[in-house]
Amino acid sequence: MSRAPPVAKRPKHDTESTTPHTSSPTIGPHRTPEERATHIEMLKSRRAMAQLPRYVAFLEYDGTHTHGFQRQANAALNTVQGAVDKALFAFTGGRLDVQCTGSSRTDVGVHALRNAVHFDIARTRDDSDVVEPYGLDNIHHGLNYHLRKLNVPVRVVECVRVDELNPAFHARHDATARTYAYEIIVGKNKHESLFDRDRAWYLTNDGQGRATTSVAASVPTTKNAEAERARRLKAGFGSCVGALNVDAMRRAARVLVGTHDFSSFRANGCQASSPVRTVTRIEVRETPTYWPAPYARGATQKVSIDVAAPSFLYHQVRLLVGALKAVGAGDINVDDVREILDAKDVSRCPQMAPACGLYLADVEYLDGFAVRPSYAKLDGETLKGDEDST
Repeated sequence: MSRAPPVAKRPKHDTESTTPHTSSPTIGPHRTPEERATHIEMLKSRRAMAQLPRYVAFLEYDGTHTHGFQRQANAALNTVQGAVDKALFAFTGGRLDVQCTGSSRTDVGVHALRNAVHFDIARTRDDSDVVEPYGLDNIHHGLNYHLRKLNVPVRVVECVRVDELNPAFHARHDATARTYAYEIIVGKNKHESLFDRDRAWYLTNDGQGRATTSVAASVPTTKNAEAERARRLKAGFGSCVGALNVDAMRRAARVLVGTHDFSSFRANGCQASSPVRTVTRIEVRETPTYWPAPYARGATQKVSIDVAAPSFLYHQVRLLVGALKAVGAGDINVDDVREILDAKDVSRCPQMAPACGLYLADVEYLDGFAVRPSYAKLDGETLKGDEDST
């Protein structure tokens, strides 16, 4: 009896239809780079329509060797935001091009103890549009791993999932308060210690007495006199005699607390729609240095200045610190600070403190990262045109 011929086995990837297969190809070793790119773009579109989890990460960083916080058009420039974006891309295996949004845009040389960024991210596979949330520890340790590989001085100190608490959370718009800390060191050496370099404003105790009458009070208000006043303030910018007068600095700080037109403490180039800001707190603290012990590192005095407000004008904190330092050094007095504030003219303000001593110490949010009410309800300000690059 003859047997029927064996039925040929269908190839593994054969299809039931003879018509061309039009659905997107799966990612695999047999696909061309063009097919792979097309498929990934399709998956990105599906994920964009999905509700990705939103996280907020709190960062600390050394601003000495970065070009500020904000990413730049020139990708070669090393910025904090750019580094976090690269770490997020590497963390997802290159599947998601994630861009983080920051709460505060610190300038070149400014450090942070606790800045905040938010980003939308989820666990995905190349061959699926299914999204799954990452664990907080995975994000925390994963981002730090890739930041270390990038060799940038940026670290994640805390990570929180916020979309379950506030789906519309925004790191910048929902911040209710920001606190900056400024560090000043007075020393007898010509240069600061290696361990304090780029970490504080170093003032040399030059031992040369200056006139007891303030620069501002001793000079008539003429054009030539204003130039002389500026020259004398500049000459004493990096020094003080003996020690800063902390009590006088505290009295001057009280003049600056509250809601004011801070035009005199607003640098050129500020894009804020209004110069009115509410400074809720300025605290001037003196800490022991244990001079002349070796571990004092040549410092005879350390002064810290904390400034808190819902938002700040461009370079406002550094201009405020410059004025308070001038008071502590005896170059101007408390009444001069009041006159500078009332003048609404930044040219009347003493020289701005350098960036190296400034730290973004904290960014605050409402409980549960709730939506922040308008600034008008907080301090008479509006969000439009807000400038927080200090």
